[in-house]
Amino acid sequence: MHTTVSIPGMHCASCAALVKDVSSEFAEIKNTDVNMDTKIVTVDHDERLDMQKWTQEIESLGETYKVIPVSSV
Repeated sequence: MHTTVSIPGMHCASCAALVKDVSSEFAEIKNTDVNMDTKIVTVDHDERLDMQKWTQEIESLGETYKVIPVSSV
């Protein structure tokens, strides 16, 4: 599965690294692609991933890390 979200508050390479680091803590996530130009994050994962938990973990990084769903396939 692929889930795409927007995180408009990301502004630098460190932001991207934080998102990837948090994502690496979820065994269900196979890959996380962060596009800093568009502020879009694509997460490749299996269907067991609890997206609500992942979203909470990302948003706990700070008030600028608001996760906005774009698509899920």
